[in-house]
Amino acid sequence: MAAATAALSVPELASANLREPDEFIDYDATGLAGLIRNGDVTPVELVEIVIRRIEALDPVLNFMTTPTFDRARSRATSIAPDSPFAGVPILIKDMVDVGGVRRTDGSRLLATNVPQHNVAYIDRVEAAGLNIIGMTNVPEFAGGFTTHNDLFGETLNPWNLDYSPYVSSGGSAAAAAAGIVPLVHGTDGAGSNRLPASTCGLFGVKPSRFRMLSGEADGGHDRTKTHQTMGRSVRDSALLMDFTEDRNQDFYEPVGLVEGPTRRRLRIGFVADAPGLVDVSREVARAQENVAVLLEDLGHTVVEVAWPADSEAFAAQWPAYFATHMVPLKNHIEALTGMPVADAGLLTGFQASFAEYAASISSDESARAAAFIEALPGLFAAAFSEVDMILSPVMPSAGARADSFHPDEVFSPDRMSALLGNLKFTGPVNFAGNPAMSVPLTWGASDGLPIGSHFVAPLGNDRALYELAYELEEARPPKDYWAPYSVKYIPV
Repeated sequence: MAAATAALSVPELASANLREPDEFIDYDATGLAGLIRNGDVTPVELVEIVIRRIEALDPVLNFMTTPTFDRARSRATSIAPDSPFAGVPILIKDMVDVGGVRRTDGSRLLATNVPQHNVAYIDRVEAAGLNIIGMTNVPEFAGGFTTHNDLFGETLNPWNLDYSPYVSSGGSAAAAAAGIVPLVHGTDGAGSNRLPASTCGLFGVKPSRFRMLSGEADGGHDRTKTHQTMGRSVRDSALLMDFTEDRNQDFYEPVGLVEGPTRRRLRIGFVADAPGLVDVSREVARAQENVAVLLEDLGHTVVEVAWPADSEAFAAQWPAYFATHMVPLKNHIEALTGMPVADAGLLTGFQASFAEYAASISSDESARAAAFIEALPGLFAAAFSEVDMILSPVMPSAGARADSFHPDEVFSPDRMSALLGNLKFTGPVNFAGNPAMSVPLTWGASDGLPIGSHFVAPLGNDRALYELAYELEEARPPKDYWAPYSVKYIPV
């Protein structure tokens, strides 16, 4: 397990291994696909390289739940070289159905659950030529505030092992930051792509609500959760967006393939902080102020604006909204076991106690939560009547320590409110439905973590995010920054 190995230093780990870093670590997925098409490497060889990387670093970081090595080896022989990614391996968050692969959602309740079929989103991921090589760790049912569960243990951040990669896409983010694969799948229901992208130095995206193909077994869409990727380049994410967006939805024009920046200059609203919950740290504030200057240097106009959402109200209404998910889960477990959910032993302590609390929420409380959430799209739309985009911190701090949350602690409204402080910029965006991204632009915080910058666009304008992301990537290339616990420094 991760805790047993984490005490080793980078030099100790490197000296214990005689192999040199493999020659492909600096390529993104698009670049690897080009090498495959040129005959410089085969999909079969890449599978074996990635397996060696996993075997070297998963004992330290603990990002994997279910390896799919044999499945990947089999698929590698038949993936079309003219597909967009031509056989490049990818890791998938353990919260989506991949046919024939165990899906646990980080819970003992689903420890033996094996879906029989891909969801539509995964069908397109595979049609794009990506080769699924394993599933990545999550907090139980995405309901924790570190990447930690009782089934697989805790995932650690490759930039600093005292820290979590954070929240439910943390297993995927840790793997990408460690250089296991250049592109990973995640879901974002309250910031779960953007938050770990920030703490791990990755580009992470939350698309507009209902834009993507369904990631649900029933073919529907979750109101707050979206599927997309985190990774080491903007172009990888843009290419997969083009391939996995739902072109039959009636809400927006397709994004299409975004291949670079635009010459259009933007009016960008800068949010230094949002009142309530927890204050933005001075270090994070300085990072965002620096990015605001960068934007002005690039010719954009930056003006200070207020954050559209009430942070205190967001934290207050969160439990009542998610009670709609927890009460059916509680009822299912109690019917299955004949025992109270707290005694059944199938949920972590936090989730079991939250389920019990959820059952006590009144219809009036639920109605207030619904009213708050229904008002958010209008509040964000009003903000975009004055600006083209909003820049804010991704989270108030650079990251969360691995011991800042334990899955068996007891839920309370006050504790939940404190935990939600780090989500005060990302969570309301999911409720509003707007597209958003975390861009890695600041390196070398005092704790060693990167600091991402959060950009939010008007509903449906995902293309503008990608265009700006390309421009920022050119201005501050992230490719030369590597985590200490990565394939760059720990030969595999």
